[in-house]
Amino acid sequence: MAIPTIPEIRELVEAGMHFGHSSGKWHPKMKPYIFATRDKLHIIDLEKTRQAMEKVLTALEERIRDGKTVVLVGTKKRVGDLVKEVGEATGTPYVNVRWLGGTLTNWSEMQKSIARMKKMEAFLETEEAEKMIKKERVRMESELERMHHKFGGLRNLTKIPHAILVIDSSFEHNAVKEARLREVEIFGIVDTNCNPDLVDHLIPANDDAPKSLKLLMRLIRETIENGQKLISIKQAESKKADDAVTVEIPEEIVEAGQDIEEEIREEVSEEKQKKPAVKDEKGFEYATKK
Repeated sequence: MAIPTIPEIRELVEAGMHFGHSSGKWHPKMKPYIFATRDKLHIIDLEKTRQAMEKVLTALEERIRDGKTVVLVGTKKRVGDLVKEVGEATGTPYVNVRWLGGTLTNWSEMQKSIARMKKMEAFLETEEAEKMIKKERVRMESELERMHHKFGGLRNLTKIPHAILVIDSSFEHNAVKEARLREVEIFGIVDTNCNPDLVDHLIPANDDAPKSLKLLMRLIRETIENGQKLISIKQAESKKADDAVTVEIPEEIVEAGQDIEEEIREEVSEEKQKKPAVKDEKGFEYATKK
């Protein structure tokens, strides 16, 4: 299993992935990833983008394959729906509306909020909820809807994740800051206005254009799915190996067992010979039981 095929430069250009921000809004540390400046607009070096894609997607697939939890983070309007789509399709935790302060740095409170949301969901499915005053039920349903909107994508997150993947590390600076404080690995799509030093694994690319975002999210989804398939293959191979395990009995134990079996047969034969026989009224002989 390998990472998705890295698009050729022509496809990246058609998606507008090479357009960076205006030269007046750039971050100096992004200079190595800038190919040129056209009409005061920075142009991203797409050859370096392709190289980064191969390296970063490989690392991402490895984390998924090893069972590590990665949270997708993209709260800009242009990418929020794409993040939700990928998260729900792959079962990956995600944040697509707003990063709540303390999601990582105050994880215990976030856990309580998630638990409360699940408890409320379960209650609203009971007969007792059906008997509630309509006004109270509507209030509870509204509160649950707000919870789903804010952190519903984290419902299956049971512990602090191994990594986060941010779409636009500058816009998602709060998530990046918390991840660094909690030593959570950071994958990121980084435009020319971002500080690359804050991200562990970066792909330099246009993080605003719809076509660019759609292409990037497709690659991310395929990478996650490939990693999940590798987990399934690994589990199947492990089960097959367990089923094929045979216990080898030492030869001396086998020989000892054969000797004991022979002794028992001899004893039984001798006992039969010692038993007196009796005849029935028709003359048939039977061995008597002791």
